[in-house]
Amino acid sequence: LTPVVLGPTLPRKGRSQEEDEQWYRAMVVLFKPWRTYADLREGATTWKDAYEGFDFPIELRAIMSNINVESECKDAKHAYEVARRSGDAEPLL
Repeated sequence: LTPVVLGPTLPRKGRSQEEDEQWYRAMVVLFKPWRTYADLREGATTWKDAYEGFDFPIELRAIMSNINVESECKDAKHAYEVARRSGDAEPLL
């Protein structure tokens, strides 16, 4: 299962420390049960700490992994298009 979020794209993990923190925030907001903003961080100083402090079920971790794979595919598609336009790549078909 891979949820497709409408609106701005989800941050991608592994590009920068700032974007990683945004990714952790998005995963906590999307997948941790909460009623108030305070429930999300529960005293954690960073979103990474909040993410690591919650025991996400294996099913949710699989969904998070699928979200990352989708982002990696989008990056690869973009890189291929840039290379193809510059003449550095052969057409796939």
